[in-house]
Amino acid sequence: RSVYESRVEMGRQLARENTQDADIVIPVPESGTPAAVGYAEESGIPFAHGFVKNSYVGRTFIQPSQTLRQLGIRLKLNALESVIRGKRVVVVDDSIVRGNTQRAIVRMLREAGAASVHIKISSPPVKWPCFYGIDFASRAELIANGATIEEISQAIGADSLAYISEDGMINATRQPRERLCTACFTGQYPIELPGADKLGKNLLERTDLGGLTPSPAALPGATAALAVSSVDDGEDPAGKTGATGCDPGPDAEFENLLTEEDHVPAILHVATAPGADKKESV
Repeated sequence: RSVYESRVEMGRQLARENTQDADIVIPVPESGTPAAVGYAEESGIPFAHGFVKNSYVGRTFIQPSQTLRQLGIRLKLNALESVIRGKRVVVVDDSIVRGNTQRAIVRMLREAGAASVHIKISSPPVKWPCFYGIDFASRAELIANGATIEEISQAIGADSLAYISEDGMINATRQPRERLCTACFTGQYPIELPGADKLGKNLLERTDLGGLTPSPAALPGATAALAVSSVDDGEDPAGKTGATGCDPGPDAEFENLLTEEDHVPAILHVATAPGADKKESV
């Protein structure tokens, strides 16, 4: 099964696991599109394009003021009021990392007149950093670290939030579980992790054939020592940082266009949500 077909099937499985009364299903372009197609097919809810993405506004569009950043994200991603207004909207995306992007998306949909916004994610909650080439946040920045799904939903301002199950995601690929890396969901790393001084973009490069040895100087964010491939190592997980100098993580595309309100750390939104004072771990 191809990557595209797997993502469509993840959307179908997401719909089986998480039914929703809604008027339209829209993707967060472009990564959420295949799963949104699958969700719409399985649920019978009409598929629509609720966002127009401008590919010509790149990451170089960085503006200093909040007003101009607000304009920036609208130039990059624009909610279509004619499609959204008065509708109960299911929004399908591939993942939530910090929650900043999803908070901005929910805000834009409400401003466009959505009657309700229901976020569906075609991967399990991301709770652990990636050390194999994707530049995730440190674990302390991951919104799913220490927060319930309901708390995350409140933090991003959605009416509801649902994730696909780990089994559902794996079954959608038709690949044996042992052939897939699920470390960012489970904390079980398939390759033993070295110390922090060797974590970085050269982590998986061979050094016995003339390759470069990773340099601690190139890793300003690496502060915690990691020596095992499991979460059960007795260390404070909040101090663990992900790989540096790697490919951007899922939230990276719109990061420099978010407003100051959107950039408030998602964990703080959870901590200040109603009833959050009852959960000391957040």
